[in-house]
Amino acid sequence: MKKSVFDKISDSYENFHLKELRLGDGADVITVSPKLKLGLGWSLFILCCVLAYIFVGLPFVHKTEDISKEDREAVLKENINVDEEHDTIIPYEKDANESLNEFVTTYFKAITSCDYLRLQDMVTDADEYRNDENLKRKAEFITNYENITVYTKAGLNEDSYITFVVANLTIAGVNSSPYDIITLYIVNGERGYMINNGKLPADVKEYIEKVKGDADIQKVYKAVEEENAKLKEKDSSLREFYEIISRRNVETQSAADQTSEEIQGQENASENTEQESNNENASENPDQSNAEEDTPEN
Repeated sequence: MKKSVFDKISDSYENFHLKELRLGDGADVITVSPKLKLGLGWSLFILCCVLAYIFVGLPFVHKTEDISKEDREAVLKENINVDEEHDTIIPYEKDANESLNEFVTTYFKAITSCDYLRLQDMVTDADEYRNDENLKRKAEFITNYENITVYTKAGLNEDSYITFVVANLTIAGVNSSPYDIITLYIVNGERGYMINNGKLPADVKEYIEKVKGDADIQKVYKAVEEENAKLKEKDSSLREFYEIISRRNVETQSAADQTSEEIQGQENASENTEQESNNENASENPDQSNAEEDTPEN
């Protein structure tokens, strides 16, 4: 009876996998058991997959840490208008560092829960969180950060990162959840990840401003802006919230300008008072200066 193709395949499979393999002739016969053949087969398959990843897939995998110090320092030499979008010079990674993502998520949970003690351990300048009253006032409006996505770019120094955190905000009294994008400069040292919330060196600030204009991250900014514009059209409570924030910003700026004018006025008044005092002294002793000039030196 002639065997079909399927029968032949079945026989080949049985001979190769289920029967012992004998190599050699006479006394020099090596027997390979089915289990050993199976193990060797899987080992060869895994090895081929690893080699394929190394030679084919690995060159397309980019890591923030792979960007050299020279590449980062070269950014400072770039003649770039920081107010305009430009070609990407430092590409971002999206949710590429699991431990960094966990740190960022913990940070925003600490903000909404007003855990100022934890926050003090997560920043370089703990004075910002010495008092939890500011946190409580903020938590009255923003009650949660959800769907956090972290876009990471290499910082200027080693083990530093510029993170652009995109999250949905839960706002008290607002029906929808608008997006927000927050920039954090994070360093990784002996104490682990820390948010540098202090005064940054001038070169680091310049580096951040230039990298922020990269085309890839500007697309993220535009996407956030477009999504929020759509939400404002549909949600009157969100429009009202943004109007309140806008009015407060104007009032704050107006108060700051007024304070500056008052300070300047006080300084001018002080200068005028001092000048008037000098003029009065000169009037009371009109000959004093001349007498001093006419006094001969011994």
